[in-house]
Amino acid sequence: MSDIDVHHLAAAYALDALDQRERAAFEAHYERCDVCRADVLEFRGTMAEVAGALSTPPPPSLKDRVMADIAVTRQLSPSLVAPVPAPTGRSRGSWAMLAAAAAVIIALVVGVVAFNGGNDDDPFNDELAAVLEQPDSRMIELDNQSDLDGMFKVAWSPSMGKAVLMGENLPVAPDGKAYELWLISGDQSMAMYVLDTAGDGQVHRSVPTPAEPTAWAITMEPVEGSAVATGDIMFIAEV
Repeated sequence: MSDIDVHHLAAAYALDALDQRERAAFEAHYERCDVCRADVLEFRGTMAEVAGALSTPPPPSLKDRVMADIAVTRQLSPSLVAPVPAPTGRSRGSWAMLAAAAAVIIALVVGVVAFNGGNDDDPFNDELAAVLEQPDSRMIELDNQSDLDGMFKVAWSPSMGKAVLMGENLPVAPDGKAYELWLISGDQSMAMYVLDTAGDGQVHRSVPTPAEPTAWAITMEPVEGSAVATGDIMFIAEV
């Protein structure tokens, strides 16, 4: 991968949309490139600003439309452009790519705000925006390992020591049970004590992160909580 290829990955990196090879190449380049560091900060700042600026409640149909689009839209890594001599500034093509990525960022944040009902006074929105605006923030969707409907995403910032859990379109937990988030760090699994029954089909929580995660997982646990997982893994994603 050439240097100019890496320059074009800043927006996708901010969205956590790179594959393992691309992420490794970009992170090796990131620390010595002022332009890319500035780009990542700008994109993450835009995500937080848009989340805070969207105060108009969306129509009821928006959430269903967003979820329908997610179900049929293939998630791909960004296409890499052909290598060209390293530019002294941003090329016209680079600006076009950044504009397209900005549109993706806005769509992502619109979707999150739609799930929350568009209420800027909701503390969850503020917590999500605060996490997303951190330079080291990441967001990941967990793979559904169960036969249940719904989805979970986790956004977190190691420097902030906080994670935000977003669960959507979930069935209500059985009596006496609740959804639990687990932070997996190496060979240690830590209960985050979310313990949400998803009575409204959603789980929106922020939790402290006592360690750097190597994976996130969701199980169904007793509502009183458990320090050790008793249920099968329902959703999981390696970091």
